[in-house]
Amino acid sequence: MKQKTVIIIGGGVIGAFIAYYLLQEGWQVTIVDKGRFGSGSSEGNCGLIVPNHVFPLNSYGNLLKAFKGMLTHDAPLHVKPRLDPGLFQWFIRFALKCGQKDVLFSAQGRHALLQSSWDLYPHIVEREGLDCDWEVGGSLHAHFSEAEWHAYAGEDAAIRKFGVAAEKLDRDQMLRLEPSLDSGLCGGWLYRETAHLRPEKLLDGLQKVLAQKGATILENTEVTGFDASGGNAERVRTSGTVIAADQFVVATGAWAPRLERELGCRIPIQPGKGYSLTYAGAERVTGIPCFFSEKSVVATPWADGYRLGGTMEFAGFDDSLDGRRLAALSRGALQYLKNPSLGAVEKEWCGFRPMTLDGLPVIDRSPRLHNVIVSAGHNMLGLSMGPGSGRLVAEMINRKKPHIDPRPYSLQRFS
Repeated sequence: MKQKTVIIIGGGVIGAFIAYYLLQEGWQVTIVDKGRFGSGSSEGNCGLIVPNHVFPLNSYGNLLKAFKGMLTHDAPLHVKPRLDPGLFQWFIRFALKCGQKDVLFSAQGRHALLQSSWDLYPHIVEREGLDCDWEVGGSLHAHFSEAEWHAYAGEDAAIRKFGVAAEKLDRDQMLRLEPSLDSGLCGGWLYRETAHLRPEKLLDGLQKVLAQKGATILENTEVTGFDASGGNAERVRTSGTVIAADQFVVATGAWAPRLERELGCRIPIQPGKGYSLTYAGAERVTGIPCFFSEKSVVATPWADGYRLGGTMEFAGFDDSLDGRRLAALSRGALQYLKNPSLGAVEKEWCGFRPMTLDGLPVIDRSPRLHNVIVSAGHNMLGLSMGPGSGRLVAEMINRKKPHIDPRPYSLQRFS
């Protein structure tokens, strides 16, 4: 019997986990990436697995921050002023999804993928022997502002309805837990159900596992479209050749909208540029991952250094490093830390997060090409949602009962 074949377009964390689960089902898998496997947002993020991030960014407060941030280059949320009708329309539809009913719907869909991935991760890491600095050590949201520290109780109460709860810590409790923090802080909130890992090591490990299981990985090969017949794709066209398969998956993150016309659907994803600074060989700046809440900066420690990350910039596909935004990361972190020095920077990075207008990813079949599935738009949570998304796509391709309800991720919600 001929082995079933699948082409996964995109070699980030989402494409990697889709390949992982399809290989378990006996598929012959080819991953095609326009760059290097595991690069992009999968590479330079802060490596957090955060089941508590159930609520989307949709709020009128964040909209106000976005418009204020147009005037400040180093604001945590910055929209580069420019004439971009697509971005303007995206923000209009984002605003229409700020109502309580829509936010709760998004939260339910996000929670399902986050919890699924939280349950799957430890088994994958252990079974495959992934050397990725996996650690379940919790995360701390530290506050300078007493008003914001107390106000977070409302957000925690909403998150608790999904079975994820934080512990409120006063200044003394927080400093006993994390003595590296400045004594001027007023308190924090501790989530014990948070894991962190080194994303580059995870992707390196997954690449080796996929290759050992028989996957073919084609790097520096851009897919430009599909050859189709009778409502099904037959081949992908690439920069060098055409490749045939039985099934196809588009897991290209922020670039997914470039295939909209051929897929016959709207994929309203905007690239939200995030930044990070990696400090290698430095003393761990904190013992556990810390969110410096008022500055929208997060610090993730590893055995051989740490990473600062954060900010959101809507500037299209401009991949230039803005020194002002990088400086805002280090400057913001230093306000929370007792140590006045961060050490030497090993790497400066920026990457495009695939931001949907409602905070939910797209995991659905193309309405025009029925053997093509889109799995993109995981916002800032691709790492946290990777295993659950991969398993769900594999179930859809194999026509199996899905382990979570796929309806929240439907393309129809954009029509």
